[in-house]
Amino acid sequence: MKNPRKPIIAVVTAIASGFAEKELLGGIISENKKNGYSTVVFSKIYNIVQVDDDLLCERKIYDFVLSQDVSGIILLCESFIVERSREHIASVLGKAKVPIVGIGTRLAEFETLDYTLLSTDDAADVEELTSHLIEEHGFTDIAILTGMEQIESSHRRVDGYLRALEKHGIEPDESKIYYGDFWFTSGEQLAERYISGELRLPQAIVCANDVMAYGIMRRFFDAGIRIPEQVSVVSYDFSDKRIYHSPALTSFRKGRTELGASAAEHLQSLIEGRVPPQYIPPRGRFVFGNSCPCKADEAQSVSELRSAERRQDFNELSLFSSMEHKLTLCRDMEGFMAIIKEYQWMIQYKQNIYFCLYSDWNEAVSDCSGVMNAVSIFDGSAPFEKDHANLHTFFERNSDAAVCYLNPLFSGQKLFGYMALLYSTPSSYEDVYRHWLKSFSIGLEFLRLKNDIRYLISCQNVSENRDTLTGMNNKRGLRRVFQTIRVHGSRQLYFVALRIDLFPSMVSDEGIRRKTEAVLGVSKAIAKFCGNHDVAGRTDEDMFVCIVQSLAEPDFISDLLTAVLLQEKSYTNYAGTSSFACVAIPCDGSDFDELLKRSTELIKAEHNKLAALRGNRNFPELISVRDRIYSSTEVTFEPDSENAYTDRLDYFRRSYKSCFGLSFHQDCINARIARAKYYLLTTTLGINDISEKCGYLDFKYFQRQFTLSTGMTPRKYRNLIKG
Repeated sequence: MKNPRKPIIAVVTAIASGFAEKELLGGIISENKKNGYSTVVFSKIYNIVQVDDDLLCERKIYDFVLSQDVSGIILLCESFIVERSREHIASVLGKAKVPIVGIGTRLAEFETLDYTLLSTDDAADVEELTSHLIEEHGFTDIAILTGMEQIESSHRRVDGYLRALEKHGIEPDESKIYYGDFWFTSGEQLAERYISGELRLPQAIVCANDVMAYGIMRRFFDAGIRIPEQVSVVSYDFSDKRIYHSPALTSFRKGRTELGASAAEHLQSLIEGRVPPQYIPPRGRFVFGNSCPCKADEAQSVSELRSAERRQDFNELSLFSSMEHKLTLCRDMEGFMAIIKEYQWMIQYKQNIYFCLYSDWNEAVSDCSGVMNAVSIFDGSAPFEKDHANLHTFFERNSDAAVCYLNPLFSGQKLFGYMALLYSTPSSYEDVYRHWLKSFSIGLEFLRLKNDIRYLISCQNVSENRDTLTGMNNKRGLRRVFQTIRVHGSRQLYFVALRIDLFPSMVSDEGIRRKTEAVLGVSKAIAKFCGNHDVAGRTDEDMFVCIVQSLAEPDFISDLLTAVLLQEKSYTNYAGTSSFACVAIPCDGSDFDELLKRSTELIKAEHNKLAALRGNRNFPELISVRDRIYSSTEVTFEPDSENAYTDRLDYFRRSYKSCFGLSFHQDCINARIARAKYYLLTTTLGINDISEKCGYLDFKYFQRQFTLSTGMTPRKYRNLIKG
């Protein structure tokens, strides 16, 4: 008999890899697992303070919290630090039909929700922290730096401070209560007031969180104020950043794990229709450092240091891996999945991980609903279909899973689907996983633009013989057409191969867009080259093939295609004028695949030559000069017009010839002749008009230079290419 489904509790948080969030999640997941509940955590990828419109799509992940599989919701209120984000979450959770428990401070944007709010007793904790300074160290002159004045938790922490003073008979002084913003800047600004003499230095300063304390300590150190000899600095709300600051901070650690467990227990009671147990806020504990006269806990410090060391080592190993680079170079979904599986080691301690895509993810518009295609990246099981809002399926396939993390896969305003990461223990992922997801999404967008899908997606509806990006023949289509070509008259059949983007750069979202435009530009240039009678296609991401009939020689044909491509600015602006190789060989009775193989070998040789040129130390400067003369042939360029070389023209001339194998002056002529070839092929303009467009004011001089360069007059050249 099939085991009954466990009820699911959803956790809504802006981030799941933060120190505070991980402690809360640990308590929630443990309590849920103990009592037969599954946990699904919904969170974003990018920086939680970013609200750019280009990132708004990722918040669609929170819509899944409304799935009918969810029995209750826990909201980590303080993780959403941006007002706009809180407003969005409130609008989503306002539609929920299940009980909601919030954890943290009371925030105005969530007041419209029907929820129960649980928190630690900040006042009691800060009272104990302040009492420690009074009782253990005899301090009576104590200031406090708290958070924003409009935030409830800021006042609760001040209340604890005041209670400690009053309990010990110390008259509170309102002038020693300072409001900040829970960030470094608050601490730095208050420290500056002490350093300047505006404020008298107290015996001790209580900070409402660690981050503001770090700001104070940093400025005091710079100003030569010794801690704790001249002033003690302590804080509330312990974080894992102590090892990055000196001296080690004495902090009072919130009982977050216990708070998370209490929230889960409370919500389970509401789900089951029971009266929740009386809530007693968990108390925190001291983590001693050297920022007050107490002795630091050496074992605690060593533990923090080793944990940070392991985290740093793993981060360096992961963040500088070649995964992102490989993803941008792969050409199909099979290759994409192979790379992802190769780099799954970057996700530590996982039980399983599922890649879930909408069936229409690769289309321009998706309704983000209905069937998803899913596959395990970890266990190699077969792909399967699932309803987009079905959350139980992950736990049914992994019966001992404790938690599932759902994160969005998206680019711009396009949501592709989500990643489901499962752990069998109350664990959470590290920031490396967020970087891994970001790289994953960029790779998906790259594939979507190429639209080369052969894995997981069964509803492609794409012609077997057409390249989906350019509409040209693909390799299969070219092979089929090649078998049917009949040569007319005395023409010779040639196999012309063009490889573009020989030296690709790292791909960003903007780079993907520009690369796509460049590829489309190349396809248009090839269409002009081939006209209506020849055949062309795209055999892979960067390889194009033309099968042309001509009276000309092979070198003439490849030179003509080169001239045409040099006029396509969408490509040359993207990759430059020395980033492609073109060859033409006779079709001597060999089959398509043999000709493609031979052409590819010739292109590799050309690639090696171009790569050698790039080894010239002056190449970056010189190629920018060359790109300009080919893009603006109507302008007269002289070496002395190149500002970088005005004082060393001889060196410029020698460097240019060394780099490109011909003089600067001759290359200027070649650029104009290439433009002329383009006009002769693609227009019916008169020779005189073409000479003017190419920067020649003297028609006869143009005729002489063209003939000297090509061995024939412009008119004869046109007759040959159009004959």
